[in-house]
Amino acid sequence: MPASASRRQGAGGARQSIGQVLAQLQEEFPDLSHSKLHYLEAEGLISPERTPSGYRKYSRADIDTLVFVLRAQRDRFWPLKVIKEHLLEHGAEGSEVTSIATRPGPSAQLRPVRLDRRGLAHEAQVDDAFLEELEQFGMLEDGLLFYGPAELEIVRAARTLADVGLHPRHLVMLRTSAEREAHMIDSVARPRTRHGDAASRGGAEDLARDLGESMNALHNALLRTALRRS
Repeated sequence: MPASASRRQGAGGARQSIGQVLAQLQEEFPDLSHSKLHYLEAEGLISPERTPSGYRKYSRADIDTLVFVLRAQRDRFWPLKVIKEHLLEHGAEGSEVTSIATRPGPSAQLRPVRLDRRGLAHEAQVDDAFLEELEQFGMLEDGLLFYGPAELEIVRAARTLADVGLHPRHLVMLRTSAEREAHMIDSVARPRTRHGDAASRGGAEDLARDLGESMNALHNALLRTALRRS
């Protein structure tokens, strides 16, 4: 069980600050932010208590509900509307909520990675020349000191394709397509941040992720259909 899960279990009935909650869940949810928590609260998914001075305090039930929401988004691709309806129907203490919220987190292989160039090449089982080729064709950003899970996934996928003769120079269309999709998503999500408050930023982040997942699902379905026709 990861440290984050053990810390949740050890919290007992103590209320925790927003900073403590972020620190506690950072291992499993590295993108979790103040704005995301504020947005989920504004959407009625979590309801932390407020101190007389206005500070939020999260109970164990609040944290379990939060973990359920985040895992349902990440692992089941549920939109927030479906998650909220599920919570309203079954309650935060429902068996499915408890099961998802309290099960062990992802394995070490799925935890965030931070690799230097040599480590990236080692993990992806490629040489530096292959990384240079990916940089040349815009698959990897040139000049990075450290690489995360997205870069590792890119290199591994590119290596698999190269093994059957599809080299980085053949994949430029995929990169440009991804860039166009990112621009489309940004054009829809960015206006949601115009108010400048944390809830708006959190909502824009959620919308961008949901749109990305929908576009990915559409792309995969269209590709499967095209392959059946070929």
